[in-house]
Amino acid sequence: MRTQEISNPQQFSGQAETCVVCGTAMPGNVRVTLGESELRACHSCGTWVYFPRPAAAQQAAIHDTADYFEHPYFELRRRAGDAQIRRCKQIMLRLTEAVGVSLRGERVLDVGCDTGLFLSIAAREFGIRPVGVDVGARAVAVAAEQGIEAYHTPIETAPEHLRDLRAMTAIDLVEHVSDPAAFLRELRKRLAPGGVIYLETPNIRSAVYKIGRILSKFMGGRPAALYERLFPPQHIQYFTRESFQALATSCELEVTQIGTRMLPSADTAASAPVRAAMAGMQGIDALTGERILLWATLRRPS
Repeated sequence: MRTQEISNPQQFSGQAETCVVCGTAMPGNVRVTLGESELRACHSCGTWVYFPRPAAAQQAAIHDTADYFEHPYFELRRRAGDAQIRRCKQIMLRLTEAVGVSLRGERVLDVGCDTGLFLSIAAREFGIRPVGVDVGARAVAVAAEQGIEAYHTPIETAPEHLRDLRAMTAIDLVEHVSDPAAFLRELRKRLAPGGVIYLETPNIRSAVYKIGRILSKFMGGRPAALYERLFPPQHIQYFTRESFQALATSCELEVTQIGTRMLPSADTAASAPVRAAMAGMQGIDALTGERILLWATLRRPS
C-alpha cells in the first residue's frame, strides 16, 4: 500500500475527486451506485469515497433532520439496555488502558455525543465528568436535559475551554465528516500531550460490505432502500485498517491499538430474517478477523 503525507486535502466543495486519505485521483473504480451518487475505491490505499462530495454544512444539515433523529436504528441505540452498558464499559476500558491511569474525575469529551447515553453510562460506571458536542440541536437538547455539559456545534467551533483533555471519544463519526484529516487534526489540538482518542467506524473489508457490493452490481442497485440502509448517504468514506492507520499517522497521531469488533444483533433495527443474514455474514467476519466495525485508540505524542 502506498501512502503519502496529507498536507492540505482538497477543498470539499462537492466536486473534488481525490481520495480523502492519500490524495490519489479517483476518476473511476466505482464499487456501489446509490441513485445519483456512487462509492469509489482508492487503488492506492483501499478507502471507499462517496461522490459527489458533500460540503460540511450539507453533512451537518442531514444530521439535524427529524428523519435522521427519529430513525429506528438510532432510537434503538438510545435505549439504556444491557447491550449499551456492555459497549460503554468495553470502550471505557480500552480508553483507560490506552491512557494508562484511571479517568475518574477527568473530563471526557464525546464528539458526536447524540443524546448523551454513552456519557451518562460512563459517568455512572467510571466516575468521569461528561462533556459532549454534536451538530444535532435536538440531540444536544436531550443530553442537556440529563445534566450533561453538551454543546450544539461541530468540534471545530467548540468552546475554547474544551482542550488539554486526557481522553476523548468519537464513536461512529469519522465516516460522516467531510474532511476526515482536518477532523483528526482538530481532535489532536484539543488533546493534552499524551492524551488519547477512542474511535469506531465501519470496516469496508467486512463480509457485510463485500456481499452488499456484489449484490448491488448484479441487481443494479435495486431495491434502493436496501442499499441506502447498508450504505447510508451520511457515510461518505469507509476505511480499511491500513488506510485509517495511514490517515491517523499523517495527522501526527500515534496508533496505540487497532482492531475490529462485531455489531451486536441488539443494535440492529431490522426484521428477524435481516438479523439472521447479518449474523451469518458476521460469522464469516469472525473467521477472517475483518469484523464489521473498526476501532482504534490514537495518542497525541507527549
